[in-house]
Amino acid sequence: MRINMVLPGIGHSGGVQMAIDYLNYFAQKDNDVVCYVPFTGAYYGWKRMLFPKAIYRIINSEDLQGKWISHKINIKFVPYINNLHVRDADITIATSWLTSYWVYNLKPQKGAKVYFIQDFETWGNDSENKKVKASYQLPYDLRISVSTELHDKLMQELNASSVVICNGIPKKNILKAPKIGKKNIVIGFPFRERRAIKQDIKNTEFGVKNLQKFVHKNPAIKLRIFGFKKPENFPEQIKFFENPSRNELNSWYDSIDIFYVPSLYEGWGLPAMEAMARGCAVIGADTGCLKEFGRHMENCYKLNNMTNQQELFHGLETLIRSDNLRQKISKNAIKTVNNYSFENKAQEFLELLEKLKIY
Repeated sequence: MRINMVLPGIGHSGGVQMAIDYLNYFAQKDNDVVCYVPFTGAYYGWKRMLFPKAIYRIINSEDLQGKWISHKINIKFVPYINNLHVRDADITIATSWLTSYWVYNLKPQKGAKVYFIQDFETWGNDSENKKVKASYQLPYDLRISVSTELHDKLMQELNASSVVICNGIPKKNILKAPKIGKKNIVIGFPFRERRAIKQDIKNTEFGVKNLQKFVHKNPAIKLRIFGFKKPENFPEQIKFFENPSRNELNSWYDSIDIFYVPSLYEGWGLPAMEAMARGCAVIGADTGCLKEFGRHMENCYKLNNMTNQQELFHGLETLIRSDNLRQKISKNAIKTVNNYSFENKAQEFLELLEKLKIY
């Protein structure tokens, strides 16, 4: 089967990681796979006229060349996503609201059209958000959403149906046994750049500021943060792990006891699932993967108000005080994630594509 996928760019994100992982899996199953990426990345409209900037990115950006991800499939960088630059295929997959319009406008010879929806991408201004919502109502052959929460949101707000295929974790990345309690507790935190214009959905500023306060009050607690790029003027006293490889990130999770995800909303929230796979006690909102399979005080700790310092501190203190609770959560988190292996989810995805194949 010939499968095309269109990404808006090869940047650091869980969404890009999952898309490439799926393509690698499809290729391993003897499918002919090509991933298309425009030279200018996610720039569109007048921003495409910033030619020098686009050229600079092509020459100098390791992200653009896909070097940060493990890929065995063909990644083709093209000037535009159109009928001239995209080959004929059985399936072509859009991976964001912007690429959904590009793929929708391709000829039927490019294959059945699939919209892989990983988030409700209303992060921009009102005009852009109207285009985002309209993209979910385009008459695609198939829409795939990554969580029941996202599926429900698409249905309730836009009457846009989808098939749910939750994200998964490779079996080799899931621990066999829970973490053992230790004296010096380490809190981990994923640093993500602000996306939304009106509201910081990732809630990073609140998270960093209040973790600093918490650790200041509890000096025996260690704080470690990972991200793809350390921001300027980041507090020097906080240990920041920049741009880790997959093996390095697994080792980093293994050093963490409590993993705090400050996001107000997640389409899925891959870091939380990755942390659970490594036996961390995850604390965060009832959204994304935690809404899908999280059980409060059983395999995670859920917060109701993600901007309430007192509730956050109470949750952290509860987890820190009880070795037994953390170990119970660790054990159950690993058990839960074992039911969401990447290999099983990727096979579900592939079987759906095979049903759409144009002969």
